[in-house]
Amino acid sequence: MNIYQYTAINNPNGAREVVESYGIRANKKLLPKQLAFVVAKNGEEALDKVAMIHPDLSLFQRQIDSFKDKVKKEHEEKSNFLNANGQQIKEEIKSLKDSFHNADAGQDKGKSKYELLIIGGIIVLGLAVILRNK
Repeated sequence: MNIYQYTAINNPNGAREVVESYGIRANKKLLPKQLAFVVAKNGEEALDKVAMIHPDLSLFQRQIDSFKDKVKKEHEEKSNFLNANGQQIKEEIKSLKDSFHNADAGQDKGKSKYELLIIGGIIVLGLAVILRNK
């Protein structure tokens, strides 16, 4: 027994509503085939409707919620690296450069460039270590 047969037998009213929502006159004997046809013709949208009328949806709800939580957590973990294109580092280096430039206005500029290179190297090294450990 496939999902369309199971749904049509255990929730004929819901199955009839789904089939008729796509302009097909529901036939009790052909209802499983009509559900399959509607899904084949209309894809994911129709499959979602069939899933929503599935008689055992409550049994799957915990699994669905768990899956959604897992996907959300994975997305949050990945979003930590969405700005890893170097723009943030460039802005931080520019900010450091500006602050050193203002602080070292009376000092040797070669020394401030040297300090900036050291700080930039530390930042790059830190990012490399973090990304390697992930």
